[in-house]
Amino acid sequence: MSYTALSRPSFALLGLLMILNATAPLGGGASAEKSNAPGKSEAASKLPPAAEVIAKFITAIGGKEAFLKIDSQYAKGIFEMASQGIEGELEVFHKRPNKLHIKISIQGIGDVLTGFDGIVGWSLNPAMGPMLLDGKQLDQMRDQADFNSVLHDPAHYKSMENVEITQFEDKECYKLKLVKKSGDEVTEYYETKTGLLAGSVMNQESPVGPVTVTNVLGEYKKFNDVLFATKVTQRMGPIEQTMTLGAYEINKVQDSAFALPAEIKAMVKKP
Repeated sequence: MSYTALSRPSFALLGLLMILNATAPLGGGASAEKSNAPGKSEAASKLPPAAEVIAKFITAIGGKEAFLKIDSQYAKGIFEMASQGIEGELEVFHKRPNKLHIKISIQGIGDVLTGFDGIVGWSLNPAMGPMLLDGKQLDQMRDQADFNSVLHDPAHYKSMENVEITQFEDKECYKLKLVKKSGDEVTEYYETKTGLLAGSVMNQESPVGPVTVTNVLGEYKKFNDVLFATKVTQRMGPIEQTMTLGAYEINKVQDSAFALPAEIKAMVKKP
């Protein structure tokens, strides 16, 4: 999918974590710096600028022109939380400019849903029922749904800095510190050899408070001349979840895929 669609923990997934919270309390997650072997650093003056690293990444996945030809994506795959013995079916609908719908169906738990129709951010799951997102949660959901966020428009950032060369998941990477205009900060790791995005670390608002999330991206495959990560692993405190995407459809998603569920519509209509 477009990279932020699954490289952030969706509110559907955070809702699922609420169900599991009794057996594995969340708390702050360890950053990639702590969970990986210390990396080697290089003098800042010798590092390529962050903008150059990002430009190399965009070229590596197929280029800006090829990416802009994609209007929508549908992906289907498997959602797994191996240590909890949980597996379900994952569906992701994503469309320009910022519409997103994620559905996870798990036997014995039910459907865990989240979405953004361009205006309303919402979640619906067995743990919390229907919920409208607002404040910081809505802002982060809007960022997650932004189809073009992969392009890293400089106008959306206060600063972009290439901090060092380090190890991330046993890969030599440039470590980029990115601060958005909203004040949100994300650390992204780009492989020095391939230019591809290897992962990121960020704080995400959730119904249980801020959660530190480490994302690991891999198994890049080409669809419509653009490379996409088809495997995303997320670590939140003691919990790890993996999303593996198989079937893809490009430029076939209809607006009806983002219609608000009846429970959410009822909440929007209330004064």
